[in-house]
Amino acid sequence: MSQAPNHQVLARKYRPSTFEAMVGQEHVLRSLVNAFDKQRLHHAYLFTGKHGIGKTSIARILAKCLNCESGIVSQPCGQCSACKEIDEGRFIDLIEVDAASRTKVEDTRELIDNVQYVPTRGRFKIYLIDEVHMLSNHSFNALLKALEEPPEHVKFLLATTDPQKLPVTVLSRCLQFNLKALLPEKIVHYLQQILKSEDIPFEEEALFQVARAANGSMRDALSILDQAIAFGQGKITQADISLMLGTIEKNHINNLLNALAKQDNKTMLDVTAQLAEQAADFSYVLEELLSMLHKIAIAQIVPDSIEPKDHQTKTIIQLSQLINKEDIQLYYQIALIGRRDLPLASDPRSGFEMTLLRMLAFRPTTDKPTPKTSTTKTSHQKTPLSQAKSNPSSNQTASSARISIDDWNTTLSQLQLTGMVYALASNCALKAVNDHSIELTLNTNHAALLSEKSRIHLNDSLSQHFGKTIQLIIHTSKTTSETPAEIQRRQLDTQHQDAIKTIEKDPVVQELVNKLGATVEPNLVKPVKTKD
Repeated sequence: MSQAPNHQVLARKYRPSTFEAMVGQEHVLRSLVNAFDKQRLHHAYLFTGKHGIGKTSIARILAKCLNCESGIVSQPCGQCSACKEIDEGRFIDLIEVDAASRTKVEDTRELIDNVQYVPTRGRFKIYLIDEVHMLSNHSFNALLKALEEPPEHVKFLLATTDPQKLPVTVLSRCLQFNLKALLPEKIVHYLQQILKSEDIPFEEEALFQVARAANGSMRDALSILDQAIAFGQGKITQADISLMLGTIEKNHINNLLNALAKQDNKTMLDVTAQLAEQAADFSYVLEELLSMLHKIAIAQIVPDSIEPKDHQTKTIIQLSQLINKEDIQLYYQIALIGRRDLPLASDPRSGFEMTLLRMLAFRPTTDKPTPKTSTTKTSHQKTPLSQAKSNPSSNQTASSARISIDDWNTTLSQLQLTGMVYALASNCALKAVNDHSIELTLNTNHAALLSEKSRIHLNDSLSQHFGKTIQLIIHTSKTTSETPAEIQRRQLDTQHQDAIKTIEKDPVVQELVNKLGATVEPNLVKPVKTKD
């Protein structure tokens, strides 16, 4: 009976065996190569960063650099028995420990007790401890003794995804290298090389989907690629990857944005129906929409910053010319709020549809030019607050009233708010107002007051007050004008100071001060409210 061929997963088959084969992490590799070239070796190295970005791979290469039979070098030969045994995971002097499964202090002491013995085969005895943050406090204490003054023949290579949990005493005894998550472009480039080596046809956009799903982890990317090869029966296509990952094709996002540019609500709802048929995650769809709007906004403000190799460059440029800057900013804000509101909707699809319809409803309209002038009047620009009352015709169509706010403090007093909603509104300053939206700035010191529930309550109160649907936008930053809460505090402080002065001028109080040495305690003085 014939035996099935021994298949090796891509993550193991293409594990880098030299520093030159590593993808990314140039800042770490440069330091290590220079240190080995100058023979400046440390007894303990700590590699930190998220999973799947090369921590243990670098540690194994380091082990070869230390034990290669050609000498202590930054480029191990890869041919000697030591290099081959390390690559195959059977080098007796490389002790690999998974700290997640060996957290007991007895396990650590058993390892440390063998530190004193010289290596059996290699130049150095190397302890590679993965997920070292999982060790117990007692285990750390046992390890610390070995880290303080290890024998010359011992090297420690530690790896962790959570360096915050390591004791400072351990960190201070290690050379620490922080590995970064890999950019999608680097992952895609490496996947292309692998697929060409494996003679597997692919679509570039499909690889970008894999890279985005991997979220910076090369190991995750290779695992997804393995799955995709099986799913696509030996080929990688965008449609198969979207179906396998439950993601959406980019043309759906592009179709939505084109429909928005043309104000084509039917197409928008048709695309939404297609997404629903594919059981799309509408929160993810909004995330992709936000990402595309961000790229378009960047293209409009700084065209030279567009990456020419980006597979969507042509589409981004086209959409940046179809949709004006103000609308892009409005769509982004509405999509951002829509994504927060999605869990509150009766179902994700209806919440997503309402987000799109808001984009259409709140998009400023363009008035037709009057017969006396050939100038087209638009309402894209926000009206300055100082003109909001004096020029009621600006930014106003014939069929709707203008939102008029002279003073946010006065408007707030008319809303009859209480509790957390009042606290939120009173710590906001008015930024801008137009026909359909009000923008507020919440002081950064009070950012904790902003919750979706309070924002919706305040939005509803404003809509009811002005008798029309309003889009409330709240930014969190340093306020440049006084908020109602600050005005109230200033007025109370003035009243308090006036009350103190009044008491100090009182003849009886002055006599007590002069004869008995009494003093006026400011904290006990409270202004009295007088009836009109």
